[in-house]
Amino acid sequence: MTESTQENTSEISTTTLDFIRSELLDEELEVGSGDDLLSGELLYSLAVLRLATYVEETFGIEMMPANLTVENFQTVRTLTDFVLREKQGPSAGTRPESGRP
Repeated sequence: MTESTQENTSEISTTTLDFIRSELLDEELEVGSGDDLLSGELLYSLAVLRLATYVEETFGIEMMPANLTVENFQTVRTLTDFVLREKQGPSAGTRPESGRP
């Protein structure tokens, strides 16, 4: 991993954790980058949608319905990995094949 990628990973993870802590969790709950966000104890469905909107607006990526998966949103680490992949180029198979731009 290059130094630039490590900085991006750290920045994405830190800003995402800050958003989750300040906007989506009760004050008494704590979350770390490896904690399961979708276990039902931390985030509920509307909070996941707010998180998806935050990721889209903050990191400038288009959040397609196919991207709203457990694999991408399970932890802050998996979400960070998803953001980095999307910033490198859209994932194969996540764009509609309608032939329209």
